[in-house]
Amino acid sequence: MAKFVYIDETGSSRGSLTKQPIMQLVAAIVDESAIRGLGESMKEVAHAHLGWFPAQFEFHGAEVWNGDGHWAEKKERKAYDELLAAYESVVKLIDRHDVDIAYSLIDRVALHNKYGGAYDDNSYRLALQFLLEKVNQNIGGLKVVIADESKEQQLKAMRMGADKQEWGGGEVPGPPIPTIIDSLHYVQSHSSSGVQLADMVAYLYHRCRLTDVEGHPDALAARRRMMEIIGNHLRTYRWKWP
Repeated sequence: MAKFVYIDETGSSRGSLTKQPIMQLVAAIVDESAIRGLGESMKEVAHAHLGWFPAQFEFHGAEVWNGDGHWAEKKERKAYDELLAAYESVVKLIDRHDVDIAYSLIDRVALHNKYGGAYDDNSYRLALQFLLEKVNQNIGGLKVVIADESKEQQLKAMRMGADKQEWGGGEVPGPPIPTIIDSLHYVQSHSSSGVQLADMVAYLYHRCRLTDVEGHPDALAARRRMMEIIGNHLRTYRWKWP
């Protein structure tokens, strides 16, 4: 049975080095048999916390945490406890559906300084290469990779993925990834519950690097509970490079 590797990122290869110093890719890895159940569970969470399921609704970590988009009404009422509860309900699905988590990080500032800016645009593909190598090495079974749509990166990333499968080529020398099957698939996030889950996890990792304090008295405790769940399912990571 295949596993589906759903990927989302924080940061941009072309964003400000000051404002976005880290390129991060997070993978939520779901057994084929659990995909439908995960999607249904995420719809149930939306219904439970919003009271309805809007057309083309999707979970975004930043929106849920900050009370934006469909969650704005809760921020207007200052119902921050409801926002935290919604976020935690999604993260608990990692336990419920036994989702594996993996991530990789590129230090864009160090990359820029090391190579004089020549490889600034490569940070996404470097993170993707390192992530897929680690997933191939540490998580068994055949895998299909599905990532959030990235118009500026996906064609080159798909070519790199094909090279990695065939002979191990990549942005830097590395091993082949024979357990990754088929082409890399890029989708719009609203159509993929797995990509949305990866987004929710990625935002939490980003927030933990951003600050050790939170304005709401319950936010830090909730964040710690959620990170404990994520940590229990973390199967592999690549610490920031270079």
